[in-house]
Amino acid sequence: MPQKNTRYLQIIAYAMIAAIFIFVMGITRNCGRISSLPLEGYSGGDTLDIAFLYVPGGYYIYGDTLSGINLSVARQFSEETGTPIKTWNIADPAEGMAKLESGAFDIVASLPLDNYIKNRFNVSESVFLDRLVLVQLVDSVTNEKPVSSSLDLNGKTVYVTAGSSALQRMKNLAEEIGGNIKIEEVPEHSDELLTLKIANGTLPLAVVNEKVAKKIAESYPNLNYDTSVSFTQFQVWVFNPTDSLLSQKFNKWFDGYRNTDTYRSILNNY
Repeated sequence: MPQKNTRYLQIIAYAMIAAIFIFVMGITRNCGRISSLPLEGYSGGDTLDIAFLYVPGGYYIYGDTLSGINLSVARQFSEETGTPIKTWNIADPAEGMAKLESGAFDIVASLPLDNYIKNRFNVSESVFLDRLVLVQLVDSVTNEKPVSSSLDLNGKTVYVTAGSSALQRMKNLAEEIGGNIKIEEVPEHSDELLTLKIANGTLPLAVVNEKVAKKIAESYPNLNYDTSVSFTQFQVWVFNPTDSLLSQKFNKWFDGYRNTDTYRSILNNY
């Protein structure tokens, strides 16, 4: 009897080991399939994966509708050139650039042009103009603002969106004024979210694109954005660095499109 019990237990044990082995192998195969599935982008074929950054004027949600210059231009480009597109929404410029380099995205629309972007990627002609401004709250009684000029930033902490052009601009500004500006990058934030933190009093000072600040200031009258920290910037579409043909195709099309009444109407609307 004890021998029968022993054999019985051995059979059970072997069966359990076999079941576990099959289960693990199944997971391994499934994990392999999951890891090989496409991430955002990678549509393949003739379809272009375009990632849009949330930028008031460029790309934003108005009510329940997606709007903006970049979206309108993308639709026109797709229609007039017969190029199918698939759109993605991103909030982090650094994420967009990383996925451009990996091939997940074909285009990121849009980023302010600087030497870093120009030397690393293929870029379009300027699609629209913007500039960097300092956002801060003014005193509700005296209407005075903490910072009146760039020189007042000496010794202060300024927040910028991680991976944005504002980081390099603030480093350059610190050298220009010969002062010490503490620059804090805020990860996983868009300029819009960063501006809202200033408007709500969560953070003291930040540098963002003017179009972002202007839009949000409509709902926050104490939000001030009239201190410029850069010249007017060119907002450009950024292309996968290995695909020069696509950037050439877009620039050739856009060179004619920007002289049309349709494009001028889009700029006026936004």
